[in-house]
Amino acid sequence: MGVKGYEIYPILFDYGQKGRKEVSVSQRLCELVKFRNPITVDIPSLKEIYVGTQLTDDRVLVEPEYTPSVVVPIRNVILLSIASAYALTIGATIVIYGAHRSDIAPRADTGEPLYPDCTPETAKALEDVVKVAHFPVGKPKVEIWSPAREGLSKAENLRRGYDIAGELIYETWSCYLSNTTHCGRCESCMNRHRAFIEAGIPDKTHYRTHPIVSDKCKVGTCA
Repeated sequence: MGVKGYEIYPILFDYGQKGRKEVSVSQRLCELVKFRNPITVDIPSLKEIYVGTQLTDDRVLVEPEYTPSVVVPIRNVILLSIASAYALTIGATIVIYGAHRSDIAPRADTGEPLYPDCTPETAKALEDVVKVAHFPVGKPKVEIWSPAREGLSKAENLRRGYDIAGELIYETWSCYLSNTTHCGRCESCMNRHRAFIEAGIPDKTHYRTHPIVSDKCKVGTCA
């Protein structure tokens, strides 16, 4: 199954995240939509580096609102570097990841992006590194694309996904934890539910506790 003429070579990462259920869910979805069998990169020891972050440190509670401790430092740079190496190996010309405009909304206190490694500037800088880091002469450029590079919000991205995949969208996993159902309390569950509201799509996700979000808040800004 291809998108815009591309053949999909999925690559997944277990980097020691509390929400590693996203890996098994993604594997199942790849099978359902008939993508190639995904490669899963097992690097759970990375959690030993990421001390003090909500997503990897068992001593840090996962919170319902955004705080800087939810950011795993340059995680996307590390994972995209591995994905780019894979792309170069198989001759692929584009690497896609899911960063969107809502991820890079400005923080109220500093004006910096909520998730700095989701910015188009980060993707472009990494493209430039890849271009010079591996036999650049005569080699095709590897583009690192995300919805953020087209200015798509989480809700807009969800709408496009729903238009293509229909109710299969409810089988995706957003929660920062790995319970039987979405917790409904973490920031990611809050953002998931808010995106459904903003997209005008009924949220049929099974939550342990149904999220309660303010209609005055945008994705990634408050809960």
